[in-house]
Amino acid sequence: MVPWQGNLSFRVYNPDKPKKYGIKAYMFCDAVTGYCLRLKLYPGKSETPASANGATYDLVMDMMRGYFGQGYILYMDNYYSSPQLYTDLFVLGCGATGTLRVNRKGIPQRIKDKKYHDRKVVYLLSTIEEAAKAPCGRVAPRTGTPIENPAIVNVYNKYMGGIDRSDQMVSYATFNARTLKWWKRVIFHVISLATLNAYLCYKTLTPRKPMLHRVFRKQLVTELVQSVNRACVPGMSTKPVGRPSTAAEPIMRLQGQHFPMKIVGTGIKKNITRACVVCSVAERQRLESIGEKRKRAGKESSYQCDKCLSALCVDPCFKLFHTHKDYIAAYKTRVMVNK
Repeated sequence: MVPWQGNLSFRVYNPDKPKKYGIKAYMFCDAVTGYCLRLKLYPGKSETPASANGATYDLVMDMMRGYFGQGYILYMDNYYSSPQLYTDLFVLGCGATGTLRVNRKGIPQRIKDKKYHDRKVVYLLSTIEEAAKAPCGRVAPRTGTPIENPAIVNVYNKYMGGIDRSDQMVSYATFNARTLKWWKRVIFHVISLATLNAYLCYKTLTPRKPMLHRVFRKQLVTELVQSVNRACVPGMSTKPVGRPSTAAEPIMRLQGQHFPMKIVGTGIKKNITRACVVCSVAERQRLESIGEKRKRAGKESSYQCDKCLSALCVDPCFKLFHTHKDYIAAYKTRVMVNK
């Protein structure tokens, strides 16, 4: 369940889940490690009519496509199990074991008569396991005798926790930021799931003293950031996006010796002028504040700084540009207030 409490046509409510409202996701995981092989979101009521065997039958067959005939065993809960599904999976070369809803359509009476009573009556169905008694690995606290369960129960309890294990580990690093976009929740859930899959692969390849999941995530983020910083993609612009910052400018502009020099052209024209980077910007901002628009504002100068190569009026813009971090605010304070 991908948590989501906003308005959404295919949002579901499940009282058995820790997060009761959200987007349902069907998962197909490895029974031992919890590695997610496939993920399919529940999109609400489908426009395509279900087959005669039901929508859950169609879902399982679609998720298992590509794994038939290879000797895999599928474990599932009673939401999916049915005799017809298990029979067809067996014909396609795939075993199946799971609990069963006895009121499901097509359940023979002889299956209803065969039940296992734990704290409550449990019905199980399998095409590969037997109902013979087998030790479960525990002993009775008073007598010390081994506790025996049907073999099908022991196998089901052993291999049915793959999805729960995956959900548990993903929940440790959930996307908790508030958002009005449901698809952002899904995207970050899929990213967390992919990160978990990478960690499970790492643990398989590193059997001795693997790092913790949280340490793996931090190291993964660090290496991804470093790889982006080292990457040099041809054609990608390195110009920062957004309003230019003046934080990095004072290093050159406010240090050293700067002198005005005449702007020299490369063509026939001799007297070349450019808009002053101080007063032209300040005047344009002032005019915009009073609702007046002009193509040109401020002054144009035929002088520039010999090091910065920025066009500047000799007085007072040249001095303000090289002595104030925020030269626009300094110009407004010194010049525009006097007006």
